[in-house]
Amino acid sequence: MTHRLTNKMLNQLLLKLGFERGHVTKMRQRIWRHPESGCALFLPANKAREAPRPADLVGVKAQLNCHGHLDEEAFDFFAAEGKLPARSSV
Repeated sequence: MTHRLTNKMLNQLLLKLGFERGHVTKMRQRIWRHPESGCALFLPANKAREAPRPADLVGVKAQLNCHGHLDEEAFDFFAAEGKLPARSSV
């Protein structure tokens, strides 16, 4: 069975990592903020069942890695499998 990543799954990951869901801007971008690290992400406020856009996944992966929330290998595993690897500290 093939796994398909959805916006809902990505949102759940961000919540698990300690991000707070912010408001939706006039341009339909949801703001996600991590209060401790100051990391802010702007993601399209798409329907929960839709797949995230590839460019958004690249940006989220880079920011999570840069701010020490999740390394790129663990994010790639999540994107492919829909869950974090067993060795992940989250």
